[in-house]
Amino acid sequence: MKQLLLFVQPLGFAWLLLTVWLGWRFWKKERRGLLLPFAAWAVLSLFSCTPLTAWLLLGLEDKYPSIKVADAPTADAIICLGGSAAPSLTEPTRVNFNSNVDRVTSSLGLLTQGKAPVMIVTGGAYKEKGQWYSEADVVVAYLKETLKLTLPIESLGRCADTHDEAVKIAALAKERSWNNVLLVTSAAHMPRAVAVFTKAGVKVQPIPCDYISSFKMMGDDSWVHLPQLGSIQGITSWLHEMIGWAVYKWRGWI
Repeated sequence: MKQLLLFVQPLGFAWLLLTVWLGWRFWKKERRGLLLPFAAWAVLSLFSCTPLTAWLLLGLEDKYPSIKVADAPTADAIICLGGSAAPSLTEPTRVNFNSNVDRVTSSLGLLTQGKAPVMIVTGGAYKEKGQWYSEADVVVAYLKETLKLTLPIESLGRCADTHDEAVKIAALAKERSWNNVLLVTSAAHMPRAVAVFTKAGVKVQPIPCDYISSFKMMGDDSWVHLPQLGSIQGITSWLHEMIGWAVYKWRGWI
């Protein structure tokens, strides 16, 4: 039943229609004009029906070893990079967490186990009807006001991107005489994050989390399977990092 539901979703339904149409045309030996449709089907199948996406993500996620919270070294601060939430004017908590929330939970785990005396939350800026909202501000407000945590958690305020976060943390590290920090972010994002922070002059200890490659998750992964939206989301994340690396390299940020 679960497999059949994949064909009800737009991705699976479109793939099924294209597969049937191409099969019909080949069976009827009407192959003129099929090059581009077949290429589209091949690309879609390759990235949504095979572990190729997981393998590409694995190349990023394996750059730094995974580490348990209890085994993490101590440092002067924990840097929880943004991307795990967005301000919301409709949610009861005024914050909308997404699948990257592991960044927050991993950072909290490090903080509660005494791996550093302070946790700094970073994040992007959102504009609504002329007013700016900070991802970091709403996350910290949720932790302190909604969950009533009395832990030393601070917001870095509005940041434009990972480079902006690194520059601001570098200034904060100089001001507070930090020698090293625990850098917490998604495993696929960690290589670019480490490069940016290192270039900015911040000594970091990578604490990767939020693994999304199927090779890093529990359960067997079939070599060939029906189209899965997670694979498309995965290749989008991989492309984001590849393009981001190229742009940051061109700008001299890494």
